[in-house]
Amino acid sequence: MGMKRIIAFLAVFAIISGAVNAQEAQSPAQSPAQGQSQNTAAPDFFTQQYDAQTTMAGRLGVVRNAETAGDAGADFYAHALDVMLRDLPNLRGSTEAGAADNLARLFAAKLGDAQYTAAGPNLWRVVENFTNPLVKAETLTALGKAQAVSYIPHVIQVLQDINLEPGEDPMIREQVAFGAIVALEEFKDSSGYLPVFFVTTGWYTDRLKNRAREALPKIMDNPTEPLVSVIKSSSYNYAVKYTALQTLEASEVTSQQKSQGAVASLTEVWRTSTNVVTQRSILISTRKLSLNMIRRYGTEDTNVYPLLERCYREGSDTEEQIAAVAALSALATDDSVRRLSGFLYDINTRLARGSLTAEDERLVRVLIPALGNTGRPLARNALRSVLQADWTGAVQRLAQDALKKIQ
Repeated sequence: MGMKRIIAFLAVFAIISGAVNAQEAQSPAQSPAQGQSQNTAAPDFFTQQYDAQTTMAGRLGVVRNAETAGDAGADFYAHALDVMLRDLPNLRGSTEAGAADNLARLFAAKLGDAQYTAAGPNLWRVVENFTNPLVKAETLTALGKAQAVSYIPHVIQVLQDINLEPGEDPMIREQVAFGAIVALEEFKDSSGYLPVFFVTTGWYTDRLKNRAREALPKIMDNPTEPLVSVIKSSSYNYAVKYTALQTLEASEVTSQQKSQGAVASLTEVWRTSTNVVTQRSILISTRKLSLNMIRRYGTEDTNVYPLLERCYREGSDTEEQIAAVAALSALATDDSVRRLSGFLYDINTRLARGSLTAEDERLVRVLIPALGNTGRPLARNALRSVLQADWTGAVQRLAQDALKKIQ
């Protein structure tokens, strides 16, 4: 027997009286139950000493020595957890409560790292029966590491309840939420995606919101469906929908899936109106992000064209108009050319009437190249109208250059 084993044995003997029968320790082990690891002499020894204790403090001493010895397997920790929970109703005093907390955290760490799925029911009992937030958090994490998948709905419910409000002690609730996030990250089940997403839009500190953002791509590779469902739903406010679009943009989904979200977002935004300044600002930001995503990723959804035209004609500022022009130009279809041409004809009309504005002067210099960049023959008539109007030489040269890009 090595020095490390001897030290552990002596430490246990210091806790209790009596000795272990040498013949009993050397007797052949019984066959292990299916799905469990075979017990060695050391786990049998620690199990006997643990079961002999009458206090949580005494049990904690045995478990710590078992940990130090390094020979006790997951079966020992699962058994020890079961015994602790059995005696939990008889717990008395702060010392015993503190020892029980320490035991529970240690069991959670050991069983989670061992991926001991069979411990799921007892780990959940810890979550239900302990009030210490660190115990709850570490045990929730252990459920995820152990892949106790039957408890996914339970973990989701814990996080959903905390998402609702900070309560009287937000720090405590945030600690428990942290454990639930890590658990759902470990489970990698799609049902956990939105509860974690709503942490990023909730009352939490930036630290926890960032941790939730890190977990999202590990929970679900393709979050298009849940995020678009948030964007389309009437149950969520403008800020939550904007965050859903930002999250989709930052994800690793395909260009087609990102443009799907952008078109859905633009559709929803134009169904909404508000006079509240802060909410209007969010709607404007949502439209601009949608426009930029459509420009970058394209779309074959023909429903987008009226939306893009509305952004140009009813948008909040010149920047939104320019973003709409850029999106139409990037789509490079006859539908987009018709709308861009219509915008240019409108400005030509104001030029002829003498009612040209500074914004018109800026937009005409954007529209002309945009039409040329489509490469569509349908753009020629609008560009030639610039040469026939009373524009400056610089603007007419833009039209000539744009016409050269059309084959």
